[in-house]
Amino acid sequence: MGDLRRCAGGLISAAIVACGPSPKPAAPDDRPAAGGGAGGGAAVVTTGSDPTPAAVCARILELKATDCESTSGFDLDDNECREEFRRSFDDRGPDARTANLALGRCLIDNESCDAVGQCVTALHSAASGFRACGTRGNQPVGMPRPEWSARKAATVTRYGQVTSTMDEPIEVCGVWDAGGQVDWLLNLTCDDGSRPFRSDDQAHAARVGNVGPGGRCDSIIDLYEVPCDEGSYKIYIDAYVCPLPE
Repeated sequence: MGDLRRCAGGLISAAIVACGPSPKPAAPDDRPAAGGGAGGGAAVVTTGSDPTPAAVCARILELKATDCESTSGFDLDDNECREEFRRSFDDRGPDARTANLALGRCLIDNESCDAVGQCVTALHSAASGFRACGTRGNQPVGMPRPEWSARKAATVTRYGQVTSTMDEPIEVCGVWDAGGQVDWLLNLTCDDGSRPFRSDDQAHAARVGNVGPGGRCDSIIDLYEVPCDEGSYKIYIDAYVCPLPE
């Protein structure tokens, strides 16, 4: 889930520019009743009038009262909060204004804590050169590092331990990069401990081709055929999943 400490004003260093494009808030009186709990549907990212420091801070404190994880690191009172956002909107330049208006819109437009977190994470990902999950493009999808480290087949050592499909491919970051497709293929062995590929080029030559969009984020999926004595393995790989910067 997104963390407000990545984005809000001068609260956490220069990360004020890490919240990306400009969605909208409803006017304070128009937004749904506050709901700090889980659920509430997908995150809302729309367009419209700018939020005010007062409306943003009221929403932050409202969510904090429900123990919403996104506000867990926020420790300013209402007056301090309003002054921080006023500075971010008015005094810290256009990048800070854009980032913090987007953050305000995430807060005000979304009813649930989870939806707020999803919206903030999407903004952070877009500003970091990532694309949002489910959108088309050549950029990778950003994933929080703990989740990335625990992704499917991240720690397997043999091809016989791997099950992959178009819908549930192996997720790696890049093709030739450290930790990418080729590295992943070279690091695994057949059941007898032998390695089916002697080099990067040989591993890459096992690529049958891309088989279209798939996986949880609708990325282009590559299919590899890996030859082992116990049989040939079809390995589907999504090379567009990378850890977000910490």
